[in-house]
Amino acid sequence: MDRYILGVHSGHDSSACLYKNNQLLYAIARERLTRKKHDSGEPIECIEYLLKAAGITYNQISLVVRVNWYDSTEINDDYYKKFSKVIVRYEHHLFHAYAASLAAKFDKTLIYIMDGRGCRPVDNGCSSLSEEDLFEAESLYLLDNGEITELQAEKKYAVHESASKHKYKWGSHMDSIGYAYADVSRLIFKDYNAAGKVMALAAYGVGNADVPECLYFDKKLHVRKEWLDYLNSQDYPLSYELQTAKNIACALQFELESYIQTRIKYFSEKYNVLDFCFSGGVALNCLNNGKLINSGLINSLGLFPASGDDGISIGAGLWAIRKIFKDKSKIEWDYALGKSYGEICYDESVLFQVIKDIHDDKIIGLFEGGSEYGPRALCNRSIIASAKSKNMKDRLNLQIKHRENFRPFGGVILERNLKKITDDRIASPLMLSAINIKPEMIDYMPALVHKDNTVRIQVIYENQNKKLIWKILDYLEKKYGELVLINTSFNGKGEPIVESQSDALLSAKRMKLEYVYMNGEKVDII
Repeated sequence: MDRYILGVHSGHDSSACLYKNNQLLYAIARERLTRKKHDSGEPIECIEYLLKAAGITYNQISLVVRVNWYDSTEINDDYYKKFSKVIVRYEHHLFHAYAASLAAKFDKTLIYIMDGRGCRPVDNGCSSLSEEDLFEAESLYLLDNGEITELQAEKKYAVHESASKHKYKWGSHMDSIGYAYADVSRLIFKDYNAAGKVMALAAYGVGNADVPECLYFDKKLHVRKEWLDYLNSQDYPLSYELQTAKNIACALQFELESYIQTRIKYFSEKYNVLDFCFSGGVALNCLNNGKLINSGLINSLGLFPASGDDGISIGAGLWAIRKIFKDKSKIEWDYALGKSYGEICYDESVLFQVIKDIHDDKIIGLFEGGSEYGPRALCNRSIIASAKSKNMKDRLNLQIKHRENFRPFGGVILERNLKKITDDRIASPLMLSAINIKPEMIDYMPALVHKDNTVRIQVIYENQNKKLIWKILDYLEKKYGELVLINTSFNGKGEPIVESQSDALLSAKRMKLEYVYMNGEKVDII
């Protein structure tokens, strides 16, 4: 009899996943179904989606592992009475670590968790730390031949200061690397989840003595009061167009990179391990990931695509496999974990027309197979365009995506051409690592290269040659000599990445795309 395990996360970025034996079969974030970005709460829609996709019923589920936030008010215990066995857990960093272990490149790996705020000590079974409002800030785990052990000496907690305790203009604060980033994200963009914008804005800043130092380490990370006061003295919101905002972002990004490199050096020397995985929201900082893998400090860096809280459900299911079922077998998984909507069947004449349209600077919606899991669109739910046109960045930002014009786009390239544009190693082929572009190639892709001459890149390998994006890139190179395309997520302003065909067509209509290349068929937008 097959073993089916449901992993469920009901907190921020709620989600659910389904394991069948030793395969991660499907996973979906609640936002993709409710169409509410970063949606939280009980992901019942996700569970029903998974069961329907797999063609199974409630009584075929061997175990459900629910991960709840300790004070959540959006819990529906009655729903889970449908299942024969349900476990409820409250750990946070632990399940980040299990999810991250899927991306480990070696059997012995250190897993470093960094985010805004994890769970309380009591949720980890630690009653000796009873200080009010104390939460996880950083954790370190050792993966050794399938066994994950927390390295207690590296566990760091910090006090969460509510908005009412300190009158910061942006709200709450906590001494963690993720929260420091969130402070700036809220100050400038009034959005806790705009860390990617802060990272992009950093390229426009300069070293400035007027910005106080932010971080220091004394047994644990501290955020300096002088830095917080400096932020609090600024206008709220602080316009991203002001040089002050750019300098704050630049200084913070530099300190984040310096701090993480210092900690990694310490960990690798203490534990004699040079292979790492990252998880938690900070793991999505692709600039840091790219610099670290090229620093010479580590051998490898594993990054699971859903490093944020949407990955908690993945970790919960894997925890059950390892700890409840005592199964250490290798897990099969892919980044496309959504269900498929129809068969993929392409006609070469249509494909060639799509490629010609891209070369002629048309902007194309690309929809293929199941949706990607995590925040990166990886050409299953993407908008693609030529990188060779100088005005393409502004067209995409201002006319299609309706977002700030300083923001860069990710790129996609065939693996055989990667060394033509960069000398860098990449931490991950899934657009989780930024690369430096060779000086002679910058003018070749002006719409793609960011202010600091970097690109977030997705790499397509030869064994992916059945994918539409491989065929597009292959022919585009042979016919027109183009090596790389812009790849941005298929969603409009304020909405999640599209999930279904109807989502895609509605979003494309709002963005005024001419057509969507959907499962090999050219679907015009009316």
